[in-house]
Amino acid sequence: MIAGMASALSGILAGGRMLSVGAHNIANAQTDGFKRTRALPVESAGGGVTVTLQTDERPGPQFLSSEDSLTLREGSNVDLGEEIMSNLQAVNLIEANMASVRIHDKVLGSLLDITE
Repeated sequence: MIAGMASALSGILAGGRMLSVGAHNIANAQTDGFKRTRALPVESAGGGVTVTLQTDERPGPQFLSSEDSLTLREGSNVDLGEEIMSNLQAVNLIEANMASVRIHDKVLGSLLDITE
């Protein structure tokens, strides 16, 4: 039973990390040359979840420089729609694991009531 609780807690932490990465991407969406970071949940050997980070090397859109009309600058490759979807997935991951923690809490409470 404790292993299930540990697995749920790792899922909550992974969801929090994914939200943090998404917030970082959104905050830098208007920064020239910024490359988006992807947070990917990966099942760990012990039954929990870890997050691996990958830099998205796709080029951002090209714009003419405001200082020199002949110079191109690269914008950020952050897609806000994609970030919103990633953040919603992270919130769902957190909510699902919180439900698991609540159920573990109820079961453990019931077991303790039986032993009294």
